[in-house]
Amino acid sequence: MDVLRSFSSSDSRPFSHARTPERSDDYWIEPQDPPSLALDERGMIQDCSKSFENLFGFQRSDLVWQHVSRLLPQLTGIELIQAGRLNPFLNYLCHCGHHYEAQNRQGKVFSCILSFVRVEFDGKRSLRLIINPLLPELEP
Repeated sequence: MDVLRSFSSSDSRPFSHARTPERSDDYWIEPQDPPSLALDERGMIQDCSKSFENLFGFQRSDLVWQHVSRLLPQLTGIELIQAGRLNPFLNYLCHCGHHYEAQNRQGKVFSCILSFVRVEFDGKRSLRLIINPLLPELEP
């Protein structure tokens, strides 16, 4: 699976909500749509996946150019990029499975694990933030 799903520089919406299954040999490959955000290096939301909209109760238009800390308050004041790289402490916490609190449109708080992926296309850098919500019965 290609985690760094590329998109055309002319595509202003890296998450297309109208994808169709791709054909590979005799098997249909269903596109995966994890709850995810496209962020600029300052943490401003550029786009979101359809499953993100469903999980959080927001529409894309509600979120574009809002800071990610609106949804993940623990990221308030955190520099996502330091010295041209993903913040090493943030990266460490994500790899360790640190639980973050996310807040949906109705104000409900739930735990999740975050994954950041650095994406670069045609010299433009951005971040993909994948959100893995935790089921209440799995939380400590």
